[in-house]
Amino acid sequence: MLELKEVRGALLGEACGDALGYPLIHLSQEKILSIFGQFGLRLLVRTKKSISKSAPVTELTQLMLSTVDGLLWSDAKKIDVTEGVYKGYMRWYYGQTGEEPRRGQKSWMRRQSHEHEICLIHKKFMHERREGDEDCLNALSSVKRGTKKHKLNDSESSSVLTRAIPVGLLYSDDFKLAFEKAVEIAYLTHSSDIAVLSAGTLAALVSLSVSGSSIPKALETIYEFLNKVDNSDSIISLLSAAQEQSVKHPAGKGGSWDYIDSINSLGSGEKANEALAMAVFCFMTIDDPFEAVIAAANHGGNSSAVASITGALEGIRHGEKFLPNYWTDMLEGRDSIELLAEKFCHMCEKRILRK
Repeated sequence: MLELKEVRGALLGEACGDALGYPLIHLSQEKILSIFGQFGLRLLVRTKKSISKSAPVTELTQLMLSTVDGLLWSDAKKIDVTEGVYKGYMRWYYGQTGEEPRRGQKSWMRRQSHEHEICLIHKKFMHERREGDEDCLNALSSVKRGTKKHKLNDSESSSVLTRAIPVGLLYSDDFKLAFEKAVEIAYLTHSSDIAVLSAGTLAALVSLSVSGSSIPKALETIYEFLNKVDNSDSIISLLSAAQEQSVKHPAGKGGSWDYIDSINSLGSGEKANEALAMAVFCFMTIDDPFEAVIAAANHGGNSSAVASITGALEGIRHGEKFLPNYWTDMLEGRDSIELLAEKFCHMCEKRILRK
């Protein structure tokens, strides 16, 4: 059964990876070396846009937490999970834009009856506008909700991925259901096959990992499943390439930069299938979970996306203990993440017991 240490590890690992990668998003490898030295950036740092003494997270973490918020809402109100998550996303949207809620949605911004301990929308860091590709905001501005039939865009952005992590945790006993629900939720903001199927694949990977499968075994199961899913070839191809690159590196040897060519060979991380493959490579190749997240952040691509996914996978395997205090002590929203993790774990446990 899913344990609290896995939930805390996944959510805190994602957030720490996101915060580590945030200052590096637009920096080339040469620029990273020039600014942070030969070992790259290894600390969570404040940026000029920080509103506090904390290291800021991006929309990746904000939307991952909004997904947890929506799943908790769906459980409390006994509604479909995608309906609950949509409410969570619209809360985030209004907090980001300052727009007046639409007719029938004003009550969503209020504290709900199940939010005695924490109301995420009232947390200041959730309203901060951070680095993003605008895909999610633009999609949520549509009056009509995104679905498989109602397509909103052709975005392949990796911003869709981290929201699949809580879905994989919730359905840790059924990777196919995790895939299905993550895809359904991904359609709320993304319409391309690469984006939604990559989100589903990550949810399935998380589900299988929690249930005890090694990553190679989990990938074997996922390939067999994806082979029956239309338009999934690019995802299978990049994940297979990540595995092949991993085999070329002796486990646990070398510094972070020794893996840069392999990481770069998988893409920039801007597309969802690239970021997923890059994170899987770092997770499979580097024995030390801390160093895996470091390597996932220190490259010239989308550092936040790759490092956040790597951090979540490492958190599932090791719990939060692999995260140094000098990271978690600096992390923006840490108290909220820990409280949400506890509430969410309890919800997941109830779901299993009800089956």
